[in-house]
Amino acid sequence: MWNVAVTAATPRTRALAAALRRELDASQMGIREIARVLGRSHTTISQWQNGKRVPSPDDVSALLAVIGVTGKRRTEILNLARHAAEPNWLAVGVPGVSQGLAGVIECERTAIEIVEWSPLVVLGLLQTSDYARSILASGGTLARHEVEERVQLRLARQVALTDRKPAPVELVALIGEPALRQVIGGRDLMIAQLRHVLWATELPTVTVQVVPIGEGWHPGLMGPFALYNYDRSPSIVHLEHHRSSAFLYEEGDVTAYKVASATVRRAALSTGDSVAFIAKVINEMERQE
Repeated sequence: MWNVAVTAATPRTRALAAALRRELDASQMGIREIARVLGRSHTTISQWQNGKRVPSPDDVSALLAVIGVTGKRRTEILNLARHAAEPNWLAVGVPGVSQGLAGVIECERTAIEIVEWSPLVVLGLLQTSDYARSILASGGTLARHEVEERVQLRLARQVALTDRKPAPVELVALIGEPALRQVIGGRDLMIAQLRHVLWATELPTVTVQVVPIGEGWHPGLMGPFALYNYDRSPSIVHLEHHRSSAFLYEEGDVTAYKVASATVRRAALSTGDSVAFIAKVINEMERQE
């Protein structure tokens, strides 16, 4: 039985709400008229399009029939509806993958642009396997095979930058100076990681900017975040901490993080200066050996 209590807790349910909202806005029928034909309250229809309540696939099918959505567009929306209440659908076969990580994978799979601020560690989409392994193994709570499974999943996510169809995602990586200087896994491993970041700057889809330690306050000092932008859906913000993560969809929250990302970016070095800065850190580490 469909769980009507499911709300827009994942990027996929948010995408469904956005799709329904577009079609309802384009319809010649008003919300109250559609509700009357469906035998539903107009409040319920409004909740469907605002992501406050997730309709069942049957509800979506009936709604699309009433407002005349057919063909490929109907199929696309029904596919969203069929998976809307399955937040872990991307994690099949990968033990221990949280709902939050499944949501991140879905965001990376569908966004056209990612703006990510990572002040203390190199962000996941730019990590080497050794760097990721060192981080994942350091907590001591995962068995070796679990660490390897998660390392491979993290590497698989990076395909979004190069080989994703129909087009790779654009990544704006805002990296704090402490992330470059914190030696994780040993000096040789860290140097290899920084060289990998330099390699990534040569990709046409990747922009790397370093935010140096300096004076004054900027909103990035409050913690890391990722902003996922879409072609035809509202943007999503992801916040991740040690034992929890959250997706923010409300327009006010998303707007605040768009402003924050722009502010952090103004505090960052240019792309050319960032490349030179990373190379300088590598040289400093090599001289310390």
